[in-house]
Amino acid sequence: MSYIKNTLSKDEEIKEVIKLHWSNYIITGFLTFLAFSSILMYFFDKEIQKDPSGKVGIFFIIIWALYDFLKLYRTEMVVTNKRIICKKGILSTRTEELKTKQIESIEIKQSILGHLFGYATLWFSGTGTSKVKFESIENPWAIKSRIESVIEN
Repeated sequence: MSYIKNTLSKDEEIKEVIKLHWSNYIITGFLTFLAFSSILMYFFDKEIQKDPSGKVGIFFIIIWALYDFLKLYRTEMVVTNKRIICKKGILSTRTEELKTKQIESIEIKQSILGHLFGYATLWFSGTGTSKVKFESIENPWAIKSRIESVIEN
């Protein structure tokens, strides 16, 4: 949350911090489990220690798990009294911002799995071609109504 706190303007306050749905962490957890299992197998299995492709595979799984964790950890989605902000990125940062006064519509796009598990993507459309996307968020209908109440004020 440090990026967003550092970019707040005068008289701007955070109204809503949007959280990712728990399903986003399943793949990260699985990859972390795979990475630790691979490390344990490497230390206890002499055949894997001799095989160079085993080392490459373990390294790849560790990097993938670390990347996936950092991707989730560095994602920030916030609604302030003046803006909608979505920040993503690990090494480089990409932000999508839209002033609340410019928001024309809020769309909820929900897949079949999203419908079953209770997550969706919120699309904020503004004047011109600007769009901001909050992906895989929990309780999308409740968040949409809370954001609409912030926009109306």
